[in-house]
Amino acid sequence: MRTLFFSFLLSLCSIESFAQYASSSNLQKKEGDYIESTSYNDIKRGRPRMLQYLPDGNDFVCVNGNNRYTRALYGSHTAWRVETSDRPIFATYVKNDSRNISFCLRFPNGNVFHLEETSWCEARYTPGRRSYILKDTAWGKKAFLKISVLASPTEEKALWKLSGKGLPDGCIVEVLNAAIRLKKLSRSGDMGADPPRCFDPSEDGKILQTLKCSLSVKLPLYISVSNNELEEVKDSSVFAEYENARRALAGRIRINTPDPYFNTLGGDLSVAADGIWDGEVWQHGAVGWRMPLCGWRAAYTGDALGWHDRARIHFNAYAASQVTKVPNTIFHPAQDSTLALARAEKKWGTPMYSNGYICRNPHRNDQMHHYDMNLCYIDELLWHFNWTGDLQYARLMWPVITSHLAWEKRNFDPDDDGLYDAYACIWASDALYYNSGAVTHSSAYNYRANRMAALIADKIGENSEPYKKEADKILKAINNRLWLKDKGHWAEYQDFMGHKRLHEDAAVWTVYHAIDSYVADPFQAYLATRYVDKDIPHIPVITSKDLLKDYSDSSWRQRMEIANAAINAGSYATISTTDWLPYSWSINNVAFAEVMHTALSYFQAGRSETGFKLLKSSVLDGMYMGESPGNFGQLSFYDAARGECYRDFGDPIGVASRVLIQGLYGVLPDALNGRLVMKPGFPKEWKYASLSTPDIDFDFKIESKKSHAVKSFYTVTHHLMAVHDLEIQFPAYRSRIANLTVNGKKVLWKLVENSVKYPHVSVSFHALPGKEYRVCVEWAGEHLVNPHDNDNYPVYRVKQIGPVKFVAMKQGDMKWWAPLDILSSEVKDSFSLTNNSVDLGNVETDKCEPVVIDKSLNAKVTDIFRNKYLSPRSPYTTLQIPEQGIGEWCHPLETVNIDDSGLRAAVHNNILQTNVGIPFRTPAEGLNIAFTSLWNNYPDSVVIPLKGKASCAYLLMAGSTNHMQSHIENAVVRAYYKDGSYDLLPLVNPDNWAPIEQFFFEDGKAFNRHTSSIYRLRLKTGDVSNHFGEELSYKGVSRLVDGGAATLLRMPLNNNKELSHIVLETLSNEVVIGIMGITLHR
Repeated sequence: MRTLFFSFLLSLCSIESFAQYASSSNLQKKEGDYIESTSYNDIKRGRPRMLQYLPDGNDFVCVNGNNRYTRALYGSHTAWRVETSDRPIFATYVKNDSRNISFCLRFPNGNVFHLEETSWCEARYTPGRRSYILKDTAWGKKAFLKISVLASPTEEKALWKLSGKGLPDGCIVEVLNAAIRLKKLSRSGDMGADPPRCFDPSEDGKILQTLKCSLSVKLPLYISVSNNELEEVKDSSVFAEYENARRALAGRIRINTPDPYFNTLGGDLSVAADGIWDGEVWQHGAVGWRMPLCGWRAAYTGDALGWHDRARIHFNAYAASQVTKVPNTIFHPAQDSTLALARAEKKWGTPMYSNGYICRNPHRNDQMHHYDMNLCYIDELLWHFNWTGDLQYARLMWPVITSHLAWEKRNFDPDDDGLYDAYACIWASDALYYNSGAVTHSSAYNYRANRMAALIADKIGENSEPYKKEADKILKAINNRLWLKDKGHWAEYQDFMGHKRLHEDAAVWTVYHAIDSYVADPFQAYLATRYVDKDIPHIPVITSKDLLKDYSDSSWRQRMEIANAAINAGSYATISTTDWLPYSWSINNVAFAEVMHTALSYFQAGRSETGFKLLKSSVLDGMYMGESPGNFGQLSFYDAARGECYRDFGDPIGVASRVLIQGLYGVLPDALNGRLVMKPGFPKEWKYASLSTPDIDFDFKIESKKSHAVKSFYTVTHHLMAVHDLEIQFPAYRSRIANLTVNGKKVLWKLVENSVKYPHVSVSFHALPGKEYRVCVEWAGEHLVNPHDNDNYPVYRVKQIGPVKFVAMKQGDMKWWAPLDILSSEVKDSFSLTNNSVDLGNVETDKCEPVVIDKSLNAKVTDIFRNKYLSPRSPYTTLQIPEQGIGEWCHPLETVNIDDSGLRAAVHNNILQTNVGIPFRTPAEGLNIAFTSLWNNYPDSVVIPLKGKASCAYLLMAGSTNHMQSHIENAVVRAYYKDGSYDLLPLVNPDNWAPIEQFFFEDGKAFNRHTSSIYRLRLKTGDVSNHFGEELSYKGVSRLVDGGAATLLRMPLNNNKELSHIVLETLSNEVVIGIMGITLHR
């Protein structure tokens, strides 16, 4: 029996647990704390995981779960919501007056049972509804209580239904209404952004209302909360009304597949998408970040899920936010001097804030914001036309489109080279700055926009020629300048300034935006996704069986053991967005929308098996292993910076809508041309799948004999009024097609040109809205066979593109290109050099001779962030590093104090004797570094004389770098010999070059340098170590070091040659790199 006293003890425990989290945001900042580095998930980082929910039909189910207030139910398109838990304890969100709602069951004998504490509880999340079956050992074996809760579809109200069986007559249900524990919520009580138990009852124990109701053994009990007041409801039809509305909402998208983890997603997606709709626009998030933003990817959900009416309302609201009466009168550059020149000045008439700019809030074209949200908004609008083919609406929106294109050109391609700068135009934008560079993802967006504008212009009688020419120019420039032919992917960007170098280490957004915008041909799409396979960090999604031993319910434990073992056997893995270091917010994250958009690019590239596996990895990670059942969260548990964060976030909802509808089911509308293309991307082993949306009903089946496909059926009914032609593309199952019919009539078919890895067949026919069409394919011939890597083929059949050979295959009726990756065991010379340089080797102090470099010194190391770096800077408006040389546009006034007092104090007779045995000559006062930079503050290179012979040079260096200079040579050190030859040491972030202000966070996953740790010298103490992160007990991904730190490197030399001089040359823009000391090992 649970008593009130027991509940009191439990509440004390929860108070202690809450305090553990609540105090973390108020702790005094220590070394290692940095912007965005703290999280309420720090305590969970690295913990083992397991499935927390299992699929059961359309439901997410758990038994005796532990998560509280993690599944919200949305109702009336306002911020109000009811929070539900894995146990029947609830909360309602009302800004500044949220309430905790708990239930007790009082037996006639006086015993009281708190319903969140029963010995057994099954909880189900049926999209839009939470329900429970409760049992307790004190009730008897046959007694149970059922509870269901729904939110009103039209008002800020929730309704509970309670019914019992086997309970004694005369039971009383007591409902307790209390204020919540945390008075001020940071992000509306969302996961990761607010303490986990913030919705628990207030610590003072005060109950604001107690409602007592008799529990009938015959009729259900209904209890509502509205305006924070509990009330018994006598009319049972209200609950039925709510349930009917929920069922209609969840039922608008229905998915049926052989994979139970996907069958929950149709209703789940519908309900989540409805949760971010506020009646006028799609919100940035349903809970945290519940605010309008015209950009980002939430609005894709409208058309993908058949809400074309809502989509149009959304687009109209933001069309009214486009600036139309502010000409550009202030010309480039227009940088904000009060924000250290990091971003555009917020002033009307500048290139940024003038005609064409779309403001962040609906129906407000007089608000300046700091993002380019135009690109995403326009792309979503263009997809609306793909879905609807509405030429009347296209005419209405034509000025919006053309004004936008002119604005993009004016701001981000002012030199008219066809490649566009990116100005905070994607979700991962908060620390991206390209300094007027030529950027793949923004250029791809503009390519599709101009291509679509040309199509629309032709349809509505406008001049399409300017847009065709611009699209052609963009595509040509991308292929000529940004496509890396030898690597097989696009560069992230090309520098506008300095040496105009290519930054080859691309993020996933570079790959998926290029493919999504039709920049890629089939070979490029395959190669670019292979780049993601090989070069983007993959993080295993795994479970731990050790966590299952605590389950008391043997039946549930057995189900969980089977399910968890199957997950581990599937070798699932999610991905991070980049492998860039050091960390800054949104630069290197495990974000669900980014993972799903990458999965979409795999489907688009014809690599459906890999796309499905990545998609399922993300689904498992967030919706079943996460703390919120069916959650479309922002960040994954595996995100090293924040962990699992936010619920039902706009971007993942929008992208999930597309990857499910357009990726997995392959629904590709082309309504402007009267066409619909179906290109399903099902796993090979699937024998059936179906989809029902307001736009389309689709059914797929395979008939097999002895596990071999004999017939495949594709049944389609579309409801797109502008569509009259249907094309279905599908993979070949055998080498010949014996017969292909549409509604029983034989039709012609053709092969999809340049199919990669597997042949695809296409059949096209006239298809009217509302009519069912059944395609039947009878297969014959042999099984299709792809070549092995070691097979030899004649030259005329082989096409080599970058690192892959494509072999022309023909088998029966089928033709395709089979990719063979060219395997290479060679290690890049530059990486080998950088890798060796961080290993100081066997230091023999008696053979170390410090070099006198006094005449080359030109600065104090402490000057580095005290300077103003004003020239050269781009002549165009852009995002760039602030004038102090550190920070980024989101934190433009950030700086760090470099303090070399400990280093100076350790110098005796101009010699610093380090604790690793290497002495360096450095002055105790005055100038102590030779800085180089492409900024005019310092020379771009310095020359330091050397003499004699040496086996290596130890270098004491310090300077800046940042994530935008990751995996590229920031500088180079050349040691010249008397004979004119030289040895080379590239300085590459993060291989052997690190920022002066922080240590690298490394976890072997998203943050993996693939080499030994760098030796750093703490300037404030003079200590040297390559394990400061562990020694100083840093937590989090950003590791600011008090006073800064220099870097120690070892440069191997030719001991048989006479040295002449050493040159340090900086190559990267926006960095400062210097030498503090050189010691030769004789």
